[in-house]
Amino acid sequence: MKTKHPNVLLLFSDQHRMENLIKGIEERLFSAEDTVCLERANLVTAAYRAHSTEPMPIRRALAFGHTLKNMSLDLESNPVFAGNTSSAPRAWMLVPEFDLREDAQISFENPATRGILAGRIPDEILSFWDSRKFGGTPGGSAGVGHMGLDFDMIVNQGLNVIIRKIESLLDHGSEENRMYRKAMIIGCRAVIAWAGRYADMAEKLAMKSDDPVVSACQRRVAETCRRVPAEPARNLFEGLQSIALVHLASVIEGQGMSVSIGLPDRVLSKFSSEAEENTVESTCLIRAFLLKIAANSFQGRGSKTQAVTIGGSNGKHDACNAITRLFLDGFSKTPVNDPQLFLRWHPDLDEDCWKKGLEMLASGRAMPMLVNDMQVVPGLVEAGVSKDDAWNYCIVGCNELGIPGRCCQSGFSVCMGFNDLEVIDRVIRSTSFANPTASSILDEYEKTVSDITRDGLAMRLKWMDKLEETAPFPFCSACCQGPAESGQDLLKGMKYPNIYGLFVRGTSNAANVLAAIDDLVTRRKEYKLPELLESIGSRDPHTLAEIAKSPKWGNDDDSADQLCLELNRRRDRALRLLAKESGLPPFPVCHVVRSLHHLDGMRIGNTLDGREAGSPVADSIGSVLGTQTEGPTALLNSVAKIDASRFFAGIYNLNITLPSSPDNPGLLRCLTEAFFKKGGQEIQINVFDAARLREAQIHPELFRDLIVRISGFNARFIELSKAEQDELIRRAENANTTGKMPVLH
Repeated sequence: MKTKHPNVLLLFSDQHRMENLIKGIEERLFSAEDTVCLERANLVTAAYRAHSTEPMPIRRALAFGHTLKNMSLDLESNPVFAGNTSSAPRAWMLVPEFDLREDAQISFENPATRGILAGRIPDEILSFWDSRKFGGTPGGSAGVGHMGLDFDMIVNQGLNVIIRKIESLLDHGSEENRMYRKAMIIGCRAVIAWAGRYADMAEKLAMKSDDPVVSACQRRVAETCRRVPAEPARNLFEGLQSIALVHLASVIEGQGMSVSIGLPDRVLSKFSSEAEENTVESTCLIRAFLLKIAANSFQGRGSKTQAVTIGGSNGKHDACNAITRLFLDGFSKTPVNDPQLFLRWHPDLDEDCWKKGLEMLASGRAMPMLVNDMQVVPGLVEAGVSKDDAWNYCIVGCNELGIPGRCCQSGFSVCMGFNDLEVIDRVIRSTSFANPTASSILDEYEKTVSDITRDGLAMRLKWMDKLEETAPFPFCSACCQGPAESGQDLLKGMKYPNIYGLFVRGTSNAANVLAAIDDLVTRRKEYKLPELLESIGSRDPHTLAEIAKSPKWGNDDDSADQLCLELNRRRDRALRLLAKESGLPPFPVCHVVRSLHHLDGMRIGNTLDGREAGSPVADSIGSVLGTQTEGPTALLNSVAKIDASRFFAGIYNLNITLPSSPDNPGLLRCLTEAFFKKGGQEIQINVFDAARLREAQIHPELFRDLIVRISGFNARFIELSKAEQDELIRRAENANTTGKMPVLH
């Protein structure tokens, strides 16, 4: 039975008050300057000192509990929901157990934050962690992330059920297994106590507040946090509050970026009737919830790629419900760039949800990103996931795939990944070819991929051992399927612990290199390969002009497209042979870029696709910027030729930019449905024009709500680096402006 706080109507009976409440939360968050909060760093350091003799999982759990017990609580910046990761919005939460440094991508994407940590971290903290941190190996400035917790279990059963389950297993297994389970229990109880702190604080604040709306919010928080996440949620607010607290707690434990919200419309589906009866109230709750997640202060304003996935099929029928529609409505009205929204598509997707998603994209919202169930599910099954679990996939980062609470290694690339352009370029420059052709180059590419991945897999296994020993995650592990039974950290104890994701980038550039060689060296015989390399090294204008005339991937030109497909076949064959040799399921390849196309490009020299040394590589699996000449239909025809469920079981990354048009919702529907029915797997769409973006560069104060999609993350345009702003303007300038777009043939 639906339960409501007696003062809830005071909150939402007045539309004006509701809008003022949400707008106030938005203003506080988006106008906040980035600062540094040392609370977590200080508290974790003190706890590590106090518990230095405890086994590492216990030490980590006690440090987590010490942090939650003593950190500042913030119920002022967003009084609707409890939960915060630092003392103020955009005050950077630090994770010294991994590293005390700025993430290179965040710094590139958000130049206003560069150098923010310099001189702000006390020497005593730096020196304490110098020899203890996990940094210096892949892992960066926080935990692995790229995972989703089992929010269905958390929301609909509660942490007390999880605790009782773990307690029933305490006598099983080795001493290490039993000790790890004790650490899980410590972590779960710490989060319940943290919620209790919020309840006490909210109760006191409600009594002092002279704003009846804020006071009512705080009283509801007090009542709710005495129940969740310890017990099952009884209504929509309790469900959302449970998710928010546990999600932010996982960040505080040290996961940092790319921790997914999973499938909230499925988790909260039993509250659909309540949502339909109270649409205004429920939409307000979703909007406040999104702002609460957006306030995650790890790396400040930088995108944490906290993905929300909705819609799709459950394998039998469409899974959309009233909560799905609420999230679409909430995202359309709330200008957050992170969390980011993904809508799962299948042929019987709820019509209202599909229309709403298309309208959002046509309006320039840059969300939702669209993912095709009919390609993703078979790919996950091929990689070793059961069919039932595969139908419950979600996005767990930029656009990586995972199963909430069951699988995470499919979603991160630690030690296992490479840039296709870089590998092809290395092969060309380091191998003596008697008769250089695209095929002979791909022969060497295939061998190189095998060697790179074999070495990477060995490094991954060593890395996992070191992480489990040095920086385990007992609380997050308790919120997943498998670790309680095995008494192991989530990396080794999850239901699918050995589905090792491998990331690639630069595939489009590599295809264009092969096409140039095939055209100029093999067919036209205008150059020998050494001469071509020498000419490209000197940036000879004639050679560059000839390369520009060569076929390019993304124009529905089979002479280029077949070379790209053969590149994918060769990579796939090498990886499958290695997986079989290692006794593992096939590696799910993922094409994730974020801003690495800039960072990769900085280290790659002149390449035979005509690209200049230091310039970016392709931002997605789509055409290289400036080479698309036949419009979006041709581009999608090229991409649809890829056997996505085989070659990209971890998902590919496709960004396209379309011009604004009053006909856009219908055109988008025509384009995306045709693409998906032809085998397209995923698509991310920007709809805007170059003039508007240039105006936003000149007058940023007028475009604070302009959200754009880059290459795996969404951003507020005015906060991006000029390099990425200029890249988006070039995308818009290159967009097809010829009017209506034909259906894919």
